[in-house]
Amino acid sequence: MRTLCKCLYFSILLLHLLPAHAFPAADDKNIVIKERKERYEFTRGDAKNPVWINQLFSTTYRCNEFRGTIPYTEFYDDYSRIGEVKAYVNGDRVKGLRPQHGYHSIEGFFYSDARVCGFMLDLEKKGTESRVELEKTVLDPRYFTSIYFHEDFFVEQKEITLVVPRWMHLDIKEMNFAGAGITKNKSFDEKNNADIYTYTISGQKAAKKEPLAPGPSYVYPHLVVCSHYAETENGRIGYFSNVQDLYDWYRRLVKDIGNDPEAVKTTALQVAKDAGNDLAKVKAVYTWVQENIRYIAFEDGIAGFRPAKAQDVLQKKYGDCKGMANLLKEMLVSLGFDARLCWIGTRHIAYDYSMPTLSVDNHMICAVYLQGRQYFLDATETYIGFDQYAERIQGRQVLIENGDQYNLARVPSRTCEQNRQEEKRSLRIEGNHLTGATGHRYTGECTEFLLTQAHATKKENLGEALQQYLTNDNRLYGISNVETSDLHNWSTDLTIRYDLLHKDAVNSFGDEMYIDLDFRKEMDDADIDTTTRVHDLWLSFKRQLLQETSLAIPAGFRVKTLPEPLSIDHPKYAFKAGYEVKGNQVIYRKEITIKDTRLLKSEFSRWNSDIRKLRQTYLEQLTLTKK
Repeated sequence: MRTLCKCLYFSILLLHLLPAHAFPAADDKNIVIKERKERYEFTRGDAKNPVWINQLFSTTYRCNEFRGTIPYTEFYDDYSRIGEVKAYVNGDRVKGLRPQHGYHSIEGFFYSDARVCGFMLDLEKKGTESRVELEKTVLDPRYFTSIYFHEDFFVEQKEITLVVPRWMHLDIKEMNFAGAGITKNKSFDEKNNADIYTYTISGQKAAKKEPLAPGPSYVYPHLVVCSHYAETENGRIGYFSNVQDLYDWYRRLVKDIGNDPEAVKTTALQVAKDAGNDLAKVKAVYTWVQENIRYIAFEDGIAGFRPAKAQDVLQKKYGDCKGMANLLKEMLVSLGFDARLCWIGTRHIAYDYSMPTLSVDNHMICAVYLQGRQYFLDATETYIGFDQYAERIQGRQVLIENGDQYNLARVPSRTCEQNRQEEKRSLRIEGNHLTGATGHRYTGECTEFLLTQAHATKKENLGEALQQYLTNDNRLYGISNVETSDLHNWSTDLTIRYDLLHKDAVNSFGDEMYIDLDFRKEMDDADIDTTTRVHDLWLSFKRQLLQETSLAIPAGFRVKTLPEPLSIDHPKYAFKAGYEVKGNQVIYRKEITIKDTRLLKSEFSRWNSDIRKLRQTYLEQLTLTKK
């Protein structure tokens, strides 16, 4: 859906439109916003779009230290337009200003109706100011959903004004206002019969983009505008007063797609021809779409919400989440299954369907009802198995098509047990080397992560890419005789077996040998920089990593010392590692468990301390000595 796709689109387009050096760091103190004013006024439109939102933005920048040049950008699409743009440097209007307007494409088939208007703004020297004024019009209140207070620069003062005539009925929801220092004033314009809402914030830090951070709707103060209906001369114009209205609008879009069931049935029958039962048929079709339809973020006007035709996605072999969900549904329906489209907001979004607005969801999946059970299928997750769910949709509320009505449900939540990564090694010492056999087993998102990483190496074949991944690209860690389960069937556990030769893994000094039995040392660099981190940290997915290594004690040797065991059990994670002697073998076991992906800032100190303990455990070596 639109929010999901635009993140990628915006970042790519800006890289092409503006020079890289133009982008300021989040803590850049050289340039600040002295004043930002935003005015949003609901006005009468035209016959096609009866209600418009006229917007006026005025931004004054100040240079504090040295000359600078910054990008000024504003995004729009087929349901909005940019009006006059003015720029002033040191009070003088910039003559001949020609903002650039652009689309972007990738490999000839990434297209979006989203456009950007942008130009470079100069700040000539210390203490000088530059100002930009821009007019914009949104042509449909459905698409006017959110107003954020944060900016990419420090803001000394910002004012947001909404002018809402009494003929326009809406709700303004204030999100994340606690502690933000926002003041609000409401007045009434008797002449224009309009309510005026004015919000002011001062001393606001620049927004900071951090990896693995919650989505902005969780952390930044903003307004969500829910337009319900407008009273016009031609009667009442309905928008979204409740979830039924939202569903009705979505429903009208998907009913007008123009799917051709017969065009996809032949492929569906071919894909499922060897499946022995209904469950196997559904799995076969799901896996086929995952493997054969490439996920491409795609938006084009109303197609930002309307799926592409199933037969078009099938023919082109690519689609966005909506197109892939639609194709999957139509293939299953052609085989006689009860499959339905679903709208869902990923965990990136803080809302659910208690708010009737287009900002509630950013993704589309498919549901199938089979043998009294409901399964959700997300074909954009290329390597995840049937009835397994990615962290980003687990527990999320989902809107399911059901004729003229709708169903609300939640995607099942999964524990770390869904995503297991096991490794068992049986080793012996040969000179200064370790040699032996290794077996891996992967499930859920661990399987998806492994196969995604392997494919990302751009090797000529998956086997070679997999080998590079398993060795961590370490030339001293050689593997051979690799055997895998079916790499094209990720609905079952992925298994890998091979022989290994780890060169120079044994250090001998006199009568003693020093051996490091942990080759991978997962998460040894997982510290969080608390001096710069602003937001909570959300790990990618829950997981359970189990590793067991058995080492045959060479004849004539005994264990001199075993490293101290590690046992950390936090409500959100666990790190355990330890050695024991069994007969003529040393057994090393390690377990890393992520039970909850959301680490709060208040938990960073404990996390860092525990990571240091884990890293210290990794540094400890097994010592063998001659008898």
